[in-house]
Formats: sequence, structure tokens, C-alpha cells
Amino acid sequence: MKYLSVLSLLLFVGLSASAQTENWSFSLSMGGAWPLSTFKDNNPDNTKAGHARQGFNMTLESNYALQDNLALTGMLNFGNNPVNRDGVGTRLENMFNENYSITPTERDNLKLNANSWLWGSILTGLRYSINFNTFSWDFQALGGVNVNFLPNQQLIYDNPNNDWYYINQATNRNNLAFAWKAGTALRFAVSPRTNLQLGLSYFQSSAKISREEKEVEKGTITNSTRTFIGKEDNCYTLSTLNATIGFVYYLE
Repeated sequence: MKYLSVLSLLLFVGLSASAQTENWSFSLSMGGAWPLSTFKDNNPDNTKAGHARQGFNMTLESNYALQDNLALTGMLNFGNNPVNRDGVGTRLENMFNENYSITPTERDNLKLNANSWLWGSILTGLRYSINFNTFSWDFQALGGVNVNFLPNQQLIYDNPNNDWYYINQATNRNNLAFAWKAGTALRFAVSPRTNLQLGLSYFQSSAKISREEKEVEKGTITNSTRTFIGKEDNCYTLSTLNATIGFVYYLE
């Protein structure tokens, strides 16, 4: 979270220094985020599958008009997509079954945690507008940095009859990656300084999750590893189609 906070502060400090000048507008939009391609794939045998479900997207945006049809844009983009527990659980359980054989009754000792995908990005780019009498049609392309708060999708086998437990978990909780976003929006004037904005956009970034499997001895102060089974690195493409609604406010 500290990376996103610092980047957000730098962006808005820079904007506020010029916010008293003309030609500035600010907007807040939010709506649905539909995962695409391998990000929505729920195949437990695909190591690139993101198992993502429909989620939420929110943007905070500032625009500085360079001319009537062209503006410089800065954006904070936030995304959240829950995961399909069936797909994630099956994949992690298959990894467990490669090393352990348990009865259907003992399977009750398997516990799954499946957190959502969550990220925030800072993007900059250009917006081109076609202006009509009562509305404007915008086209936008932006690029920047994305901070992934990685889902800790974790499987634990804890049989009370054993002096050990099994855990399969992520070893990294966040990482940085390049991100880009392109989209279009319609702006309708509702007052001299306010527009209603309807947007459709495509967002893409990437994430890397490092996982480890191990068997841990119970009853030790340090939870020392009894058997280290293995580790793997998986790279994912985060891609969503976003439909949003929001408002634009003009300073001038």
C-alpha cells in the first residue's frame, strides 16, 4: 500500500499546484470490471489461469485541456476481482494430492483461503474529444505503473491426529508492473460546470505470484519446516473490460 500512497501523493501534489489555473477538470467514475482471456480462465490445469470473476473498477481522473479537442490526463485506477473458489481450490488440492493420499473423511481437514485480486495504478496519457452541441465523445490512451496486492490463495491440511500440517501459500504479497488502459466515454452536460460521464475501457497489466509448499512440524516455537516440498513462480495477465458511470467537474 505504501507504493500506491506515495505515487498518489506525488500525482495530486503536482496537480494541486496548478489547480488554480483554467482548463482543469476532475472526475470520479465507478462500475463493473469483467475479466477477459486467461484472467477469467477457471481451468485448474492452466497455471496462467487467474480464476477471476466479475469485479469492481473505480477511477479518479484529472484533465488539463491543451486545446479544444486534446487534453493531458492523469488517472488513479483501482480494480478488484473476486476469484472462483472452485477453480483455485481444485488446483491447490491437485498439488496436494501429488504428494499425499488421504481418505474422504480426512479431506474435511483441508481448509482453503481464496482472497480477491486487488490493484491500484497511476496512469498518464492523452484524451482526444469530438465535441457536439450537448455532449462530447472522448477517446483515451494511458500508461503507467500498477501496484498489485496479490491474493493469498492458501491451502492448509491440518489433521489433529498428525504432528505436522501442510501449507501451500504465496510468499510475496505485492509487486509492481507496467499497466495500460484505453477507452472511450460520452460526456453529457448537466450544468455549466458538471458533466455526466459514461465510459467503456480496457485495462491490462501483469502480476507474478511465488508459491511454496511445505510440511511444518507442530508444537515448535518457530514453526520450523519439517519437509520443504517445492516452490513455483506463476505469471498472470490481468485484463478487464470496464463499464463505468460518473461525473466530471470543471474548475473554470
